[in-house]
Amino acid sequence: MTRIDFYYDVKDILSFASRIARKLHYEKVIAVKHPMVIRCKNQSHCEEVGYSIHNFSKKDFLPCAVFSDDRADLFPIILSTVSEVPLWADDIIVLLNLDTKIETTFSSYCRVIEIVDQTELNRQKGRERYKYYKERGYEIFGHRVNK
Repeated sequence: MTRIDFYYDVKDILSFASRIARKLHYEKVIAVKHPMVIRCKNQSHCEEVGYSIHNFSKKDFLPCAVFSDDRADLFPIILSTVSEVPLWADDIIVLLNLDTKIETTFSSYCRVIEIVDQTELNRQKGRERYKYYKERGYEIFGHRVNK
């Protein structure tokens, strides 16, 4: 069953998402054949996330591509605005949901990461997603961040 992790009280979602991507990349949890998909709200959000990942650290390079890119199958981090899974992957390991909606393909992943910042709107949307997963019997792991 898919593991659901909620990180809440996050001050900067983009920075925190980049930090998670870096950690999973360097721990070799994700790879080209075991990618992480980052679900974005729209195309401009996708560009923001990509910029954040590329500029997260001056000494590290985190390779990422947009799902629709013809060469996306060569990258361990895939940015997406659609509810699709990378069919080229051997295993679909991690979905990092930066959208406020439930990703319809979430159960295809081994792990789903939800990030909730300190704004009331995001907290409310986070509660709705939490309730959705809980009502369907998924075990949820909560992590207070305060960073």
